[in-house]
Amino acid sequence: MRNKMIRYFTMKKKQYVPEILFLVVLFCFIFLWAVVQPLNVSPDEHMRYQIVEYIMKHGTLPEGGDPEIRNELWGISYAFSPITSYMIGAVFGKIAAFFSAAELAPVIGARMVNVIFGTLTGFLCLRIGKRMLKPGAAWLFATLVCFLPGAVFINSYVNMDSIAVFSTAWIMLCWCKALQDGWSGKLCVELGLALSVCALSYYNAYGFALCTIFYFCISMLMCGEKRWDWKPMVKFGLLITAVVLVFAGWWFIRNAVLYDGDFLGRQTSSMYGELYAVDELKPSNIMTPKKMGKSIMDMLFWIPGEWNYNWLSTVVVSFIGTFGYMNIFMPKAWSYLYVLFFAVGAVCVLPLLPRLLAVKDVKKEVTDYQEDSEGSTTRMIVYRKKRWKMEGVFHLCLVGAAVIPVILLVIYAYSVDFQAQGRYLMPMLLPFMYFLAKGFENLIERIKGNAGIRKCVYGALCFLYILSSVLVYVFVFLPNYR
Repeated sequence: MRNKMIRYFTMKKKQYVPEILFLVVLFCFIFLWAVVQPLNVSPDEHMRYQIVEYIMKHGTLPEGGDPEIRNELWGISYAFSPITSYMIGAVFGKIAAFFSAAELAPVIGARMVNVIFGTLTGFLCLRIGKRMLKPGAAWLFATLVCFLPGAVFINSYVNMDSIAVFSTAWIMLCWCKALQDGWSGKLCVELGLALSVCALSYYNAYGFALCTIFYFCISMLMCGEKRWDWKPMVKFGLLITAVVLVFAGWWFIRNAVLYDGDFLGRQTSSMYGELYAVDELKPSNIMTPKKMGKSIMDMLFWIPGEWNYNWLSTVVVSFIGTFGYMNIFMPKAWSYLYVLFFAVGAVCVLPLLPRLLAVKDVKKEVTDYQEDSEGSTTRMIVYRKKRWKMEGVFHLCLVGAAVIPVILLVIYAYSVDFQAQGRYLMPMLLPFMYFLAKGFENLIERIKGNAGIRKCVYGALCFLYILSSVLVYVFVFLPNYR
């Protein structure tokens, strides 16, 4: 018995070694991106780090309109929005400053928050892949998410994008658990915590919360053994809501108190921008495609000024990886290779979509034989009893979670602030890469032969994808900061 136990734990330990190695490599790789950057060479990092400095200096949370953190050009600060990463970053910054007197030490400490969140996202991707994909495709999924150059970049400087992606990964894992194990009180508490992190992250991640509500309600009411059973849905729904209110509600209550009921802080932020921004950056004066009389379609293919690409292409290549203040581009051919690679996965997943997105399925068929009055004619009648398919609802919600950030970015760029930053699409990263992994799984599993050949193909794709990210760091990113 003792020998069996030893063999069991030895096998389990061996299973986790590749995962631990993957996460260690991921952590070190993101860390290399974080330590080479000076302060404020990434989007608005100085404005974000001001909040970290304020908390380290005063030991309290700032108001959004505090002159100490209000930007002199834009007239606003990032403290109107959730500042979770900056709060944790202040703790890490203090610790780093205690051990080192280097000027950049607290900055690196604050960046370590996102390095850790990026690594935790990798951990969650491995858990999701194990549940939803074949082993090789599971590794490919985690690799696609974690080693996309644009994803590594957002994990390397002070921002709220990294925690937003982490929250979507946690929510998606909860969806997987509900799909395979059913809803339980423990899972609802976990989902409530994941939604709390999402609520305290970037607003463009809220599409995942909206899709979670749809997924939860449909799966509880339509996909169980007993349809329209309201009691468990209400019970579990109240439990999730209570957890979110406890762990995330405080921020929105604080905003409502500070900003006269504006619990999101967005209206107050716009008001401060109108009052204190320089004239050309006041919200009422910012030129947008809408004010210029362009249509949304015009905006998509517009190449303003000295841009390298039109708006749509800029969004795509910056999602793949554009660095600095959107001024360090990968070579076009390199970006096009990524697009081609993703296109292959997208094409291969298309045949699977009717099955993946089917929200109803045949439960059983009943055949009935009837004879006419003379007993000479037999007629067959087939009754098809259909049920709601939770897997279809799961995939449909993933599509929604991927599409919502795209819609929000188009609306924002068209009518509020004309930007083409792919990082605004990062909340769609996991659903997008999941469907690509499904596509490659559909392609590779068709390879005839033993499983070792397919395993080698998966391994080669993961290796080449990681190698490409490393080469982007060495030849595109690093030379700017030597």
